[in-house]
Amino acid sequence: MGTSPIRLSGLSSGMDTESMVNQMLQGEKLKQTNVHNKITTLQWTQDAWKNLNTKLYSFYTGSLSKMKMQGSFNAKKATSSDDSKVGITADVTAAKGTHTLQVNKLASSQFVTGAQVIGDVTSQTTLASLGFAIAGASINIDAGNGVKTLNIDDKTTVGDLVNKLKEAGLNASYDTTQKRFFISSKNSGLNNSFTITTTANGGSDLSTLGLSDLTKIGNTVSATNGNPEIKIVQPSDAEIVYNGATLTGSSNQFVVNGLTLTLKQTTAPGETLNLSVTNDTQAIYDSIKGFIKDYNALLNEMNTDYNAPSSKGYDPLTDDQKSAMSQSQIDAWEKKIKDSLLRRDNNLNSITGSMRDTMNGLVSVDGMSYSLASFGIGSVNYTEKGQLHIDGDSDDSAVSGKENKLMKALQDDPEKVTDVFNQLSDKLYSSFTADMKSTSLRSALTFYDDKGINNNITDYQKQLKDMEVKYSNLENRYYKQFSAMEKAMSQMQSQTNALASMLGTAKQG
Repeated sequence: MGTSPIRLSGLSSGMDTESMVNQMLQGEKLKQTNVHNKITTLQWTQDAWKNLNTKLYSFYTGSLSKMKMQGSFNAKKATSSDDSKVGITADVTAAKGTHTLQVNKLASSQFVTGAQVIGDVTSQTTLASLGFAIAGASINIDAGNGVKTLNIDDKTTVGDLVNKLKEAGLNASYDTTQKRFFISSKNSGLNNSFTITTTANGGSDLSTLGLSDLTKIGNTVSATNGNPEIKIVQPSDAEIVYNGATLTGSSNQFVVNGLTLTLKQTTAPGETLNLSVTNDTQAIYDSIKGFIKDYNALLNEMNTDYNAPSSKGYDPLTDDQKSAMSQSQIDAWEKKIKDSLLRRDNNLNSITGSMRDTMNGLVSVDGMSYSLASFGIGSVNYTEKGQLHIDGDSDDSAVSGKENKLMKALQDDPEKVTDVFNQLSDKLYSSFTADMKSTSLRSALTFYDDKGINNNITDYQKQLKDMEVKYSNLENRYYKQFSAMEKAMSQMQSQTNALASMLGTAKQG
């Protein structure tokens, strides 16, 4: 563009050159503003679609995806004839019917309660001061995850021993009030028993701590050279008889045949518990109700966007316009525009149309045609533009007084309801999938022409840049022309003044 000319402001002519140039460029400024408004509007539209696209995709991968899966309708409910002895839950794989159970044994952890230690012992008391022979001595703890060894010297304390027991994976403490060690395995079952052995004097040193070498013999642990005051609770596995089969486990929770059993008490000899498994009709109903709620919320937002009032006459504000307005006025002005960005949007209309047509459509089950209306699900008022209601829904005042056909159908023939919902949701899922396919104007997993919007923004930005160059060139040209005029007028004025001076001199002569 070159350097800008020196801008003289009416020194000779007396004209407001800057004001005149601005008026002459007003048309170009208006063109720039129009293009800038188009860019801003497209960017706002892009933001609006991004927000809606996130909600559409969330519905697609969440509620809709779940509803088209058979497992969503297989919720099971399980009850026990005696909850005080066994708690029970069922997953979708649990077999319906009545199951039998006896609880023969509960799983338990290994516990060791030491004998009282003589003297005033704290965690800082050294083992040597308690009579533990320290020459080359060590204490070895095996809780099933590798032997942990505590090498003893004259500085080793009671606290060091407790910490090593914990490091080995045990619960351990020394109670200064009771003057005893309390040690136990963290988990129940025979496989979680533990041993404690020492290299010093065949275990006699541990007796000074109220303990003894603990050696595993078969499935039990015995105290070598033990003080009879040392109490050992042996670990055990749980044992149940489920539908005639004896099962064992290391914990009091069993997962078997889709059931999770939490054992609480053993059953009496000859006592049998009954476990009942049925379809969880309420859970399935709630799942459908949740899907309808999500569907309605999404459809309502899209209908609101598509049928928004026109913002004709409202354009993005310029900086000068904003400077003359309060922030609340600016926000209200821009909200008017932003609320209408997707008004009459073709993509939006196509998606909402597919949603309504699909969910109001017919599917075939065993040669018979069904729709959501077959189960009391449909629209109440055409002004809601496709919103769905479940007859008898206590949370929906518009239909709460009607017969709950959906609940009755789930109780009478849940497979039929399942099939209808699976088919309808699968059709809508396929429609969404097709809407999100990549094209020359659209990226994959996108419901709107994001590429097209970006291309338009780029084109307008280039156009705006060209306009700015043109504006600058015109501005420089106008100032250059006015500068030339001012220079000519200045020269004429100088000549006039010189002539006047010469004529005045001649008259005086």
